[in-house]
Amino acid sequence: MIDPDKIFKLFDRVDQDPPLKEKAQIADQLLALRETPAFKIGMIKKLVFNHINLHNSNIFDFIKRAGLDLDMEDVKNAGEFIIYNRVWEYAKDLDVRDIETFETLKKGACQELLTAIKLCINYFEEKEEYEKCSHLKKLQDVVDFFTR
Repeated sequence: MIDPDKIFKLFDRVDQDPPLKEKAQIADQLLALRETPAFKIGMIKKLVFNHINLHNSNIFDFIKRAGLDLDMEDVKNAGEFIIYNRVWEYAKDLDVRDIETFETLKKGACQELLTAIKLCINYFEEKEEYEKCSHLKKLQDVVDFFTR
């Protein structure tokens, strides 16, 4: 189990260099954190909404004004491909029958997560990757149940 006190103690010792053994333990804890359902669900939401914010920003106008000879539609499609396939890398390991995943979905159920999952399903429907849609739909159903 991850000890949050050890993680937050990192901020207490900015001027000190912790011993190598302690650094290794912290690194192991952080790697273990990346495998938790809470981390994966958080990353799904973060990636999708950061992608939406990027599209709503003026970054594409900036690229056009920079005079770069790029097809902006190709840039947008490549960005979607990268983001949604990265989201899939997190989502594929989530099993709603796993108690930890179920409880995490229950605690984190909100409209933002529901929207992020629906956007992922929509993307993979357009690409006709229905096995991914099926898996994501199970996650959506659990989140939808707890957001009512």
